Amino acid sequence: MQPPPSPPTNRFLYRLRFEKTGSARFYSHLDMMRLFERALRRTGFPISLSAGFNPRPRITFLSALPLGIESVDEWVEIELTEAWEPAEFLKRFEGQFPEGLRLKESAKAEGRVAAVEAEYEVDLGGATVDVAALLARKEIPVERKTPEGPMRTVDIRPWILRVESASGKLTFSIRITDGGSARPDEVLRELGIPGTRVVRTKTVMAAKK
Repeated sequence: MQPPPSPPTNRFLYRLRFEKTGSARFYSHLDMMRLFERALRRTGFPISLSAGFNPRPRITFLSALPLGIESVDEWVEIELTEAWEPAEFLKRFEGQFPEGLRLKESAKAEGRVAAVEAEYEVDLGGATVDVAALLARKEIPVERKTPEGPMRTVDIRPWILRVESASGKLTFSIRITDGGSARPDEVLRELGIPGTRVVRTKTVMAAKK
């Protein structure tokens, strides 16, 4: 069997900001990959493909958003084989996504980045939370199910950067690392307000090393 042809050497990187709200919060990572791939093909953008016998579009979402969480600050990196004006993404993507997914801005990127922090906001609806008690804890162990099935205990305290409550709003920041991160629902559960609507308001990024 002959090896597949080598992909084009011209690769132009673009970073796009979008929001994922309403019913779109239930789209999985695989759903998002399919939606962006189909939109790119429909709009005629020359997508850069990975090498190998099963080439895939070079589309990278910069942070893992838990299912059911809304966000107004999500980012995706897309590689093309030709240079395009960033504004063309906004123009061509108009009307290409289902309700709740909206592209907000785009720019040509000089290098890749990674998400290192995420900020969230919750409307407390009159509820009160003891933020100081949570932050005073040296350890916050939570139970997580592993891919293999068994439960394991994880200390999420090192990943919680900030938690504040003011004017009926709860805001908190979570560190994102290669070794893992806290989940928004875990933080809320420890505060005694599980099942609350959560919105990611900001994703902080840093250049990849």
